[in-house]
Amino acid sequence: MKSNCVSDAWVTFPATPFMIGFSYPFPAFTQSFFSLTGMCYIQAMPMMWRVLYTLEKIIEQ
Repeated sequence: MKSNCVSDAWVTFPATPFMIGFSYPFPAFTQSFFSLTGMCYIQAMPMMWRVLYTLEKIIEQ
């Protein structure tokens, strides 16, 4: 299959995962973000993870 193929039966994952700086369980702000928005963790694009990570670091300081 080509990378632009859409299927209702399966989901693809990147062969090389990106590093977000978190490990599960995620920090409180990140978990509350996902529970408030109703998004799954896998739906977040790398840029969103970077923003959440930055906000977590600001909260820590």
